[in-house]
Amino acid sequence: MKNVCFTVFTLLLGSAQAQLTVTDNLSTASIADLLEGLNVSIQAVQVNCAGTAMGHFTGGSDLGIEEGILLTTGEASSVAAPASSFTSGTSGTGSNTDLAMLSGGSINDACVLEFDCIPLGDTLLFNYVFGSEEYPEYVCTSFNDVFGHFISGPGINGPYSNNAINIALLPNSTIPVAINTVNSGVPGIGGGIGAYCEAADPNWQANSVYYEDNLGGLEVCYDGFTVLLEALCVVVPGETYHFKLAIGDGLDSAFDSGVFLEAYSFRSTGLSTGVPSHASAMHVINAADGITVLAPAGATGAELRILDASGRIAMRERITGERSFFGTQALAKGVYTAVPVGVKGLKPVRFVKE
Repeated sequence: MKNVCFTVFTLLLGSAQAQLTVTDNLSTASIADLLEGLNVSIQAVQVNCAGTAMGHFTGGSDLGIEEGILLTTGEASSVAAPASSFTSGTSGTGSNTDLAMLSGGSINDACVLEFDCIPLGDTLLFNYVFGSEEYPEYVCTSFNDVFGHFISGPGINGPYSNNAINIALLPNSTIPVAINTVNSGVPGIGGGIGAYCEAADPNWQANSVYYEDNLGGLEVCYDGFTVLLEALCVVVPGETYHFKLAIGDGLDSAFDSGVFLEAYSFRSTGLSTGVPSHASAMHVINAADGITVLAPAGATGAELRILDASGRIAMRERITGERSFFGTQALAKGVYTAVPVGVKGLKPVRFVKE
């Protein structure tokens, strides 16, 4: 299968400020719960970060992301501060070969999150924002901090570990997300030379449309960050894909960087017709006007409860067969859980009403 992976962007940064809060105590179960969005199953979460380098954040509306997971090259909790603050530290986690290939130089303080993902649809997507203290002073230098989102699995044959490809790319390009590829378009005063950025991307100055200076004092300590970016990749429905999300400091361990991963944004779209009707698990396929529930034959007639994020019952329905449709027009936007009642071994499934 030909790799079809790209990025789109959304400009959502505004003047309305919110208080960013970060907690750095996350279990692997909590990580999976925060990552898993529409029509995907996330399993086998592994974390290779310093103990305080990863956290759960809320109140990130200044970034266009209200909630999610933060990966940093320093301390996650220190990011929840005004731009006048500063975060720089050595986590001691060392390098990462895939990030070094992306950056074109040595990497320190790598923070790596890995997991397996089974998509129900034929396209995988996720949303993120990259930020750094390297901005703007060290643009176009060797201090090229970088973020990579590597995916491997059926139909993918790339140059990275496990034949992975990187899908954390600037829109409509093969350019990775790093200090020297997305910035204000001006070399930094800390020794910046345009040739460094030109080597990363000859059209690097045009990428400034994807960058925001944090000069207005948003409640994020990084001095600059990208707009909200969305990465996509065409996949084979029902197959297992391995994800590796990694961020690292370029050349030294100073001036930290981070990536904000939007909660529940790891999702798949495009209905697969290959889902077996005799499946032992329940699946929920979302659409604008409702959900289609795929369930084993033994679930026919069972009650299906739709719970909102607070656990309250928002809908009660009956599973009518192996494929049941229920309208959701009356539901407000948010995260819901479809719970089959009285069917042994059938697990609840979460979906997002957009």
